[in-house]
Amino acid sequence: MREVCAATVAYNNPKELTRLLLSLANQGPALSGLVVIDNSDHWHTAENRKVFDAHSKQYPFAVYHNTKSNVGSAGGFHRGMKIAHENGFDWVWLLDQDGVISDLCLTELLKRAENGDILCPKWVDIDRPEVILTYERGKKNFFGHVYPVRLSADKCQIDVFGTHGVLISKNVMDSIGYYDACNFFVGYEDYDYAHRARQAKFAIIAVDAAEVRHPETLAAKKRREALLKQDAPRLQRPDPNTASPTRVAIGDELKSALVARLRPVRPARLGYITNPSRTERCCQKDKSLTTFSIFYFLTESLKSWQFSIAFVFSCCELFSKFARENEICVKKTLNAYVKCLASNKRKEWPYGCVEEFCRHILE
Repeated sequence: MREVCAATVAYNNPKELTRLLLSLANQGPALSGLVVIDNSDHWHTAENRKVFDAHSKQYPFAVYHNTKSNVGSAGGFHRGMKIAHENGFDWVWLLDQDGVISDLCLTELLKRAENGDILCPKWVDIDRPEVILTYERGKKNFFGHVYPVRLSADKCQIDVFGTHGVLISKNVMDSIGYYDACNFFVGYEDYDYAHRARQAKFAIIAVDAAEVRHPETLAAKKRREALLKQDAPRLQRPDPNTASPTRVAIGDELKSALVARLRPVRPARLGYITNPSRTERCCQKDKSLTTFSIFYFLTESLKSWQFSIAFVFSCCELFSKFARENEICVKKTLNAYVKCLASNKRKEWPYGCVEEFCRHILE
């Protein structure tokens, strides 16, 4: 049996692909396969093929596959997993093109191979390694809400993971297959896979001794910068002649701390369905599909009572937003939730793909 095959999805950036493949040089003898799935536009594929040819000679098994069209990260990783699985590898190692791998990361992951079926490394920011990215690993609370966790001990079990650096065993693929390329395009296909793996009783283990580097997402970066700004008043020396601003700053700080504490506890908030002017591109294969992917994921993964609570919670937030933003279509949103709740209770998924799901809920 072959041991580990790395699989990545290339998209329009040969420099990032080169950087990633270079970082695989010091991962130990277990890494014996490489699969590159190329989603790029045609003017980048020739350069990507050159990069692959230059870095694949060291692997006994190496495959470059041009998809001819952009099938998304879900479709790309689906094909990469399938190729590795069908060629007899014990593990497939999924890697994001825009990330890199720290030395001996794979060696550290394999040390925990007896403890779990899916092994997840620690993520740090590619530009600032001292910043640990917590949103790629999560647990589910009582309401089924996925919230990020920061773990400091090895062999901690988690419920969801981000793709970059995750090591998936052959046993998992034998049982539940690969990433869902039908109902996901870019985003949440890894959450869905983790949900299916947990349903099948496989263990997902966080391994902090193994480290990968990844660019911090824009949304997470903005949140972190906002928190730093909120902490700024505490670092300033208070002026005895101006007490009121200090009280305001402390009040804001307490409010932020309360929100941060409640966020993992509250139910999930489902996405809103807006007016047609905001959803004209809902069926295009771009980032707009992320909203519908999470909608589909929650509809499928939550238990009926959890979905009902999330439904009520989302409606309350919806009406509070409606008071300020008239772009939200209340009737269409409620209609979409009712359809999803009915599907959840019957456990019927009448959608052949995420575009069909999108069209269905917007009818």
